[in-house]
Amino acid sequence: MVKKVVLFSFIAICFIGAAAFAAIQTTQLNNTQNTLASTEVELTATQSDLSNTQSTLAITDKNLSQTQTDLSDVKDELSRTLVEMQSIYQKIDVVGSEINETEAACQEANAALHDQEISNETLQSDIRALQLNYDTATLGYSYAFRDPTYEEVKDFLAADTTNLNDYVVNNYVCEDFSFDVRLHAMQQEIRCAFVYIIFADVRHAIIAFYTTDEGIIYFEPQTDEEVNLQVGRHYWSQCIIPNHLPVTDYDDTVSNFYVIW
Repeated sequence: MVKKVVLFSFIAICFIGAAAFAAIQTTQLNNTQNTLASTEVELTATQSDLSNTQSTLAITDKNLSQTQTDLSDVKDELSRTLVEMQSIYQKIDVVGSEINETEAACQEANAALHDQEISNETLQSDIRALQLNYDTATLGYSYAFRDPTYEEVKDFLAADTTNLNDYVVNNYVCEDFSFDVRLHAMQQEIRCAFVYIIFADVRHAIIAFYTTDEGIIYFEPQTDEEVNLQVGRHYWSQCIIPNHLPVTDYDDTVSNFYVIW
C-alpha cells in the first residue's frame, strides 16, 4: 500500500513537472513569437527606410549628374569667354598700336605743318624782298607796259644775252637770271612776270609772259627754253620743253608756284 502511494506521488510530481515545463515552454514560445513579430515589424520598417534611402540616393545621383552637366556647360562657357577675352585683348593691343601710330603721324604732321609755316614765312619774306627789288629797279621808269605776242617773246629772248651769264653759287643764281630778264623786258616796255617755284627741298625762279595770242607762257631764263609748268611734275626732266634734261639728285617736284607781275 505504501508503494502505491509513493508511486502515485511520483507520478503526480512528474505530471506537475511536465505541466510546469510545458507552461514554461509555452511562455517561452509566446515570447519568441512576440520577439519574432517585433523583429519582423522592425525589418519591415528597415526595408521601408532602405527603400526611401535608395530613392533618395537615386534622386541625389540624378542631381549630381545634372550638376556635372551644368558644371560642364559652365566650363565650356568659361572657355568661350576666355577666347573672347583673348580676342578683345588682341584688338585692344591693335587699337593701342594704331593710336600710337596715329599720335606719331600727328606729331609728324604738326612738325611738317610747323616747317611749312616757317617756309611760308620765308616765302613771304622773299616775295616782299623781290617786290622791293622790282620797285627799286622800276623807280624812275614811266613805261606803259604791254603784253607781247608769242613771236615777240621768242625774238626778245633770242636777242637777250642774260642766258649767257655764268651761274655762280651764292652770288648769281636763278633769281638773278629772272630779275635781269624781267628788267630787260621792262626796258622794252614788255610786261614780264617773276615766277617763284616751290620744290620739296629747294626754291627756284623763272619768268612768264602773258602773250596776246597764246596766253601765259613760262620760260627758263638760264636757257631761254619754254616751260610747261605744272604742279606735281619734275621741273628739270618733265616741265622743260623739250624734256631732254636728266633727273636731278634732289626732289624737284613742283609743289606750288607764284606768279608776280
